[in-house]
Amino acid sequence: NSPDLIEMSGFICGCVSCVFYLGSRFPQLHKNVSGRSTEGTFFLLFALARMGNCTCALSLVLKMPKPESSRALCFVHHLSWLVGSFGVLFLDIFVS
Repeated sequence: NSPDLIEMSGFICGCVSCVFYLGSRFPQLHKNVSGRSTEGTFFLLFALARMGNCTCALSLVLKMPKPESSRALCFVHHLSWLVGSFGVLFLDIFVS
């Protein structure tokens, strides 16, 4: 089954979103590393973002279809959102 134009454009939008979402954490990481301090970091924001990313990623993983044959396809379709959620979750741990 080849993806149609709408499905492919949704996947591309998800990939672009993933890049922007992951890229949004690097300025804060750079500030923390170069200043060797976390002063000025609003930790509640990162705590809530971690909880949101964790629940978002878990909802995608737990929502996988039962048949093994369609799990791989569903995983590929949601890969950009999984990478975005788990990747930002991983980066937020370093920010904290």
